[in-house]
Amino acid sequence: MQIRAHHIFCIQGFIGEGYSEQFIENMENIIGKVDNSDPLLEITNAPDCICTACHRLKIIDVQSTNDKISLIGCEVETKVKMLDRKVANSLGIDFGKHYLYTELLKKMKYIDEEKFDNICSECQWYSLGYCKTSVLYT
Repeated sequence: MQIRAHHIFCIQGFIGEGYSEQFIENMENIIGKVDNSDPLLEITNAPDCICTACHRLKIIDVQSTNDKISLIGCEVETKVKMLDRKVANSLGIDFGKHYLYTELLKKMKYIDEEKFDNICSECQWYSLGYCKTSVLYT
């Protein structure tokens, strides 16, 4: 299963409020899989299995000489890629590499409040505090 680096944090703080029913169902299914089976996750900085149910996912058309190429991306892809880089750097993980979910949780033990704030303070969900509490005390 591919997962964006920053979604490792999002999974911890997800409570199912403020999203579409489709997104909530998808996220709950993914959380169930990672919690119950300790899967091998490929870390990415591109749309993943969580993004598939998000309203911000869109097709971006790119012209390349005579061929038309369609790419899928997030409306706020630049911001999201920055979050992915910050999480990956803080956890010491690499894009394209595979990690067991429990391995990633162990790496989260080294995230303190200052690191968390530096990574996540720009996120729209940050002020609610769900992720912070979950990430710092996982």
